[in-house]
Amino acid sequence: MNAKYNKIRQETSVKKQYAVAALAVVSCAGAHAQASVTLYGVIDTNLEFLNHAGASGGSLVRENSGGLSNSRFGFRGAEDLGGGNKAFFILEAGFNGNDGTNASAGVLFNRTAAVGLSNAYGALSAGLQYTAMYDTLIKYDPMVFGQQYTWMPTTGSVDGFSFKARVNNSVKYVGRFGGLTATADYSFGGSADSFQSSAAYGGALDYDTGSFAAAVAYDYRNGAINSTGMWTKSRNWSASAREQLGNVTLMGGYEHYLYDPTKGKSVSSALWFGGVRYLIAPDFRVTAAAYYQSNKADNVSNSLMGVLGADYILSKRTDVYATVAYAAATHYANDEYTPVGLTSDTAFGPNQTGVTLGIRHRF
Repeated sequence: MNAKYNKIRQETSVKKQYAVAALAVVSCAGAHAQASVTLYGVIDTNLEFLNHAGASGGSLVRENSGGLSNSRFGFRGAEDLGGGNKAFFILEAGFNGNDGTNASAGVLFNRTAAVGLSNAYGALSAGLQYTAMYDTLIKYDPMVFGQQYTWMPTTGSVDGFSFKARVNNSVKYVGRFGGLTATADYSFGGSADSFQSSAAYGGALDYDTGSFAAAVAYDYRNGAINSTGMWTKSRNWSASAREQLGNVTLMGGYEHYLYDPTKGKSVSSALWFGGVRYLIAPDFRVTAAAYYQSNKADNVSNSLMGVLGADYILSKRTDVYATVAYAAATHYANDEYTPVGLTSDTAFGPNQTGVTLGIRHRF
């Protein structure tokens, strides 16, 4: 009887060991499958002071999300298909760090939702993606498209003079050949009435030697087709350069915007931008930038903005920053005022000063 009991106990113990081993294999396989998927993100929140921010000329103090970087989280992953080929995906969602809401109401992955294939000849992907001009110019904007404060992706203080930052229904190619990066994108309009209705496309060449870089970029888009079978047309092109001299980085460039309506005169605008970054210490950087917008439209103000920012690194993932900016109109009068930042909803004077103090954490 005891022998039979001991045999049953031994068999049970062996089965348990097999079960534990099987679970371990499954766990390892699951861990290995997930190893190529990365969760990442940034949360950036600041306090901002603005003068001339109300119709009565009052000042405004508020909390914002995204002073230097737009708050976001995302998932990216890749699978090795063999022979140097890979499949990849990226899903990225923007949110407001000050109140937890989606950056785009009703849309979760509003920044990127794309899947593609890559090999030695480049990467080809489809979905909601950044345009070639966005990918290129962000490397040359002294403020790196920080909401507080830059005049990109617009060509200045006028919101409508902007290139496409992202496009839906797009196909995108990125190829890297030594120091040269070539990017091209095409967005399908999806209209049964016209293949060109609401379509957009662009391209860029970016040459980077390490200490010196230069780039050209182009962005084009059509409006929706109207009852007469026509659509509006918008074009942006840019040329930019960057030079690193020890702890100092100089950068600048030019961006041009042209809008052709279906009726009436064309509208053009230009933005000159430049700046310097100085790494005072490994954990402390100062940035100075200037933006000048020139308009050829009737009764539209030319405008300028100067920015000074300081960024102190607390750790590998966390930094604190302070930024001050001053914007002003130089001539003409169109009953609209020049704001610091990108939007005119808080600009109620011929000039405006903005100050921020914020913290940014990457994960």
